[in-house]
Amino acid sequence: MKMEYQVGFFLSRATWAMNNFVNRMLKESGLADISAAYFAVLQALWEKDGLSISALGEKAHLEKSTMTSLIDRMEEAGLLRREDHPTDRRAYKICLTARGKELEEKLDEVVSRAYKYLTKGISEKDLQRSIEVCKELIKNAE
Repeated sequence: MKMEYQVGFFLSRATWAMNNFVNRMLKESGLADISAAYFAVLQALWEKDGLSISALGEKAHLEKSTMTSLIDRMEEAGLLRREDHPTDRRAYKICLTARGKELEEKLDEVVSRAYKYLTKGISEKDLQRSIEVCKELIKNAE
């Protein structure tokens, strides 16, 4: 089967294109040091701050190998910090900084504008069906 007819190819291209678009919007909004890649981690911490790296990776659906470098970059951007875990000397809690907390509203606004632009001309029914199909693909792959 030719690659251009495979669902995975289009999902990958769509993800790449959407992330690039969001990153451009972040840059235009004065947030050039923020990446769309940070959103899953930030979202998880906005819901529950102070998670371990492994719990954060599970909640954000990211591999541990991805988490370490992502946490490093987000720490450099002043979004979060590592704190000693209160019961496990080998582990850290990942906590939002004041900047990480303050950006929730601004990032939500940028992402909402991006989503509205990226989904223009696509019916709500089609968007919901696309989400259902993606969930089925994920379930089948697991």
